[in-house]
Amino acid sequence: MITSKLPAKPRNLFPVWASILVALMWVIIIDLELDFEILLYGIEDMGEYLSRYGTPNFSHISRYLELMLQTLATAFWGTVLAFIAAALIAPYAARSLSPNKLTYRMARELLNFMRAMPDLLLALIFVTAMGLGPMPGVLALSVHTAGFLGKFFAENMERVPAGKYEALASVGAGFTQKIVFAAWPSMLRESVANTLYIFDRNVRMAAVLGLVGAGGIGLELHDTLRLFKYNQASALIIIILVTIIAIDNVSSLIRKRLN
Repeated sequence: MITSKLPAKPRNLFPVWASILVALMWVIIIDLELDFEILLYGIEDMGEYLSRYGTPNFSHISRYLELMLQTLATAFWGTVLAFIAAALIAPYAARSLSPNKLTYRMARELLNFMRAMPDLLLALIFVTAMGLGPMPGVLALSVHTAGFLGKFFAENMERVPAGKYEALASVGAGFTQKIVFAAWPSMLRESVANTLYIFDRNVRMAAVLGLVGAGGIGLELHDTLRLFKYNQASALIIIILVTIIAIDNVSSLIRKRLN
């Protein structure tokens, strides 16, 4: 009778992982010089500060909604301009479509530069150059997010089967024909989902950019906080949150249907 040897019992690695976690937390505490007594006082102060937002004042609701629409318009047009710029740059940043290595590298570095420039920094630059208003916010969002959309589109184009490009090239199709008749039809669903994600993200950032003078509801929020009008600031924050949640749900529904 042949008996097979039972496999060894797996080792209990919980003590090892627990020790590593404790050591990591200790390193973080030492490196950041955390003081738990100060943290406890900070929690108490935060609770007292947040209690000032307990009674929202919606007496200027019509103006707040108008500013929220302006913020949405900023996000929308920033996304539109980003989409156009990304659609133009992406084919040159895709290995399977770019005419040569130099063009490919230049397009890639341009997209990298756009992504590396933070929205807030771009907004400050455009506000300084153009003055207060939503237009600096539109330009800041379009430049920054064009870098992301361009990367998404380029990678989508690279995932298109090479046979589609070769089939078009064999019948004399040029660079533009490959993009229009092979690249975009194959990646349209993914690209729409990417663009919806960017718009969703831009709505959030458009509200933040208002804090540096780029218009919209963020500028009003900045003014109310500066003047210690916490009840009005609370109403503005609620309107922003409700709008973002609604857009997030709609975007998720559209992306789900696309998939």
